[in-house]
Amino acid sequence: MLPNNGPEDKIMQKYTTSFLGRDCPGVVAAISRLFGEAGCNIEAMSQTMLCGEFAAIFVVGAPESLTLDGLHDFLVAGLARAQVDLSVLVRPAIGAQWGENLVCEPFVVTVDGPDGPGLIGSMSRVFARHSVNIENLTAILGEERNGQALFVFEVMVPDSADLGRLRRELDCEAQKLNLRVSVQHRDIFEAVHRVSSF
Repeated sequence: MLPNNGPEDKIMQKYTTSFLGRDCPGVVAAISRLFGEAGCNIEAMSQTMLCGEFAAIFVVGAPESLTLDGLHDFLVAGLARAQVDLSVLVRPAIGAQWGENLVCEPFVVTVDGPDGPGLIGSMSRVFARHSVNIENLTAILGEERNGQALFVFEVMVPDSADLGRLRRELDCEAQKLNLRVSVQHRDIFEAVHRVSSF
């Protein structure tokens, strides 16, 4: 049971809520309806579907009287009533984003070659050593690629990073795993792919 949200109960806090479970039609509608009933305003969201699994993150502004546990329990109960099978995690929203005080450049790193264990771990450890943040990762592998793997890392590289050294270390890790690696500034990557699509 949620507290009564009157006109004086202004939105004063932010929560980050993640959902994971079986995908089905209407899942986003069910989630957004529950947020509305709780008096929450959706400020940002991202969702995807992978191998039949739905995953989403919502950042919401919540009334001051709505506790973290209260929102979690309300969402869980509401999804159960709607017969939507999702796990729910609610936590306070992070105020500051990584890199907001850093000067960074966006790069796209593609890795292609035989599929096998440890590929993502090997490349991501190189990024971590250079304080490079992975903002998005797409992996295409398995039967669709006949045993071949393709990874596309969208990363933010701080100006303080040694780009030449980063490239060399990525090449070194790729060679150990018999992979090909390409590092391009995002603007160049997008321009090349716009031209190749014609």
